[in-house]
Amino acid sequence: MARREEERLDNMLQGLSKSNVTKETFGTGLKNIRDTVKKSADKVVKYYGDPPWGDEVKSIQEALKEIKQAEQLEELQQLTDQYLKVLAEPLINRKLTVNYFKTAVMQPFFGQPSFLQATANSLSYEEHIDRFQQDYILPVLLEAKMRTIVEQASTSNEVLAFLDEYQDYSPFKAIKRKVKKRNLGEIRAFFEQEMSHCTLIEGQLATINFEEMMFSPLGVSQNKALNFNWNLAKDETIPISSLAKLILFCAPAGAAVYLRKDGFGEQGEYRTYMGFVQSDSPLPDVIRKNRYFQIAKQGMEPFDRVVSRMIEDVKQKAGFVADHLLFIEFSSEYRAKKTLLDYYHLPRYLAEYLSHHADELDHIRPWEYREQFIRHVLKGEDPRHMITRLLRQNVESGYSGWSAYVATRERYRMRQYAKHLGEGGSAMDAKEKRVRAVYRVYRSGADIREKFNQRGPREGAPEGQYAASGAKKISGIAYRLLNAANANNRKSFMDTVMRLHMSVDKPVPVFFLDALHERELDFHTVANAFVAGLLSEKYEVAKEQNGEGVTVDG
Repeated sequence: MARREEERLDNMLQGLSKSNVTKETFGTGLKNIRDTVKKSADKVVKYYGDPPWGDEVKSIQEALKEIKQAEQLEELQQLTDQYLKVLAEPLINRKLTVNYFKTAVMQPFFGQPSFLQATANSLSYEEHIDRFQQDYILPVLLEAKMRTIVEQASTSNEVLAFLDEYQDYSPFKAIKRKVKKRNLGEIRAFFEQEMSHCTLIEGQLATINFEEMMFSPLGVSQNKALNFNWNLAKDETIPISSLAKLILFCAPAGAAVYLRKDGFGEQGEYRTYMGFVQSDSPLPDVIRKNRYFQIAKQGMEPFDRVVSRMIEDVKQKAGFVADHLLFIEFSSEYRAKKTLLDYYHLPRYLAEYLSHHADELDHIRPWEYREQFIRHVLKGEDPRHMITRLLRQNVESGYSGWSAYVATRERYRMRQYAKHLGEGGSAMDAKEKRVRAVYRVYRSGADIREKFNQRGPREGAPEGQYAASGAKKISGIAYRLLNAANANNRKSFMDTVMRLHMSVDKPVPVFFLDALHERELDFHTVANAFVAGLLSEKYEVAKEQNGEGVTVDG
């Protein structure tokens, strides 16, 4: 918690120390620092009262109120250092870290069982550990000991004495009622034949039922889980062992925790996700991969870069990667009863593609489109609808279509890899030569835009009458073409393309006719590349490509 707060405050102070900071900017930054300090300082006061730490954070908050101007930046730095020093006290740091971890990481997946209850926030660090041992570790030890006693006992009294000794553990009470009048042979038969066995771990006896509080992404309330009743017994929904409960509780321990944006623009929503990499390789290698995945995601690395760098060190084993590497991401909100799960299998053609062209994806912007592009591909879905959305965003914002062109080109390139490798060919078969055809379509769109720009905004309009500028006309045409392409209406698309070329006295390139029959390029590649060109100025085309449509400059 102390390290996290230090990083946040350092970033804020660095922003305020820049030479171009205005009075308004300083005021906003100062407010953010005060709010950040207040959030944790209030907890220090709540848990540790007055002297020494409570009084100190109170005095820091009062002193922060006296900071008014940018000239007091050095004083502000000293106060934040003083605040961080209090926060770094082991007793405070551990308590605030535990409470943050419970609220932000554990509660969405488990609700509030055991020490995750809000009322347990006042417990000390050591008391949290005791509660965890009592509720999760001790039951596992007792059940293991019970199995040993049953196997090694020489009389039934030894088993009954053990159950009496630990009668505070509620499952043992029910067991004792059922075995107290049986001899040792009958007791062993009871454990072997009558007791339910764990549905998750083979060889374990089941003493409890699975409920949502044990792992809410997979669970439902026991009272409402009528469809999950085991053997139609209402009091036995899904029998599991205490060991299974402990393992489920530890599930988030090996996963990376990070924020992920679902959706686009202002309609997008940031959610806390957990992710990990599954592989059939030896355990040390799995741990190493997940460690890298964790560091990369916490550093906000784009998903495609994480994947491509992860396979860099195993390029020689691309076939192995294709068969065994699986990425899993999930998000759960206990209160909303909502769980989202994505899993991505890395096929061989995609592993080959990322090995050679992952850097090209850097030019798909904004970054949220790049993320969605690679996620669509990893799911085995065609990302063309994402490209259409990016083109619409470019039209609405007046941005260049270069980013959408890169996405269109890389979609086509991936299809080539899938086709050639699927037919038993090599990655070399899927190399560049046809990618140049996509660039020719893009250039033809940029040429049409240049013709419109040369006309001037009001050419041909009667005097005094409004006429749309060339850019506005291009926007309208782009919308029309996107609608036709999205509806797969090739006739309407070609009609608009031919009229467009006739209006600027240019012949219709032959690749449009080829696109109808998908001889060289598929229809959606042609449509999206052409619209991307329509949205790009010619100087941008010359600046951002190397003559073959391959990116050389962002």
